[in-house]
Amino acid sequence: MADNPRMDDVICGLAQMGYANGKNGIEIAEGWIVPYIEALLAVRDGRAKDPAAFPCYGEGTPKETARRIIARLLDAGWRPADADCLNLPDIPETSP
Repeated sequence: MADNPRMDDVICGLAQMGYANGKNGIEIAEGWIVPYIEALLAVRDGRAKDPAAFPCYGEGTPKETARRIIARLLDAGWRPADADCLNLPDIPETSP
């Protein structure tokens, strides 16, 4: 994998190590997403009992957790799919 030019997009050292050890992108993503969801559940449970719990965690919302996960995936070299990949219809160009 070290000679793969796509690895230039992977800025996360943990992802680089995972790829180097034979993990694929899905395995690496699962390894990150599960702890984020577990942390969100623990924070929400803790804050239900004590609203001041986990003061440094952030909002503790699903939306914030999704942003954390997306940031992690982007650091690992993932990129949003383009229109060709998604088989989206062409957007007609409008005249100015």
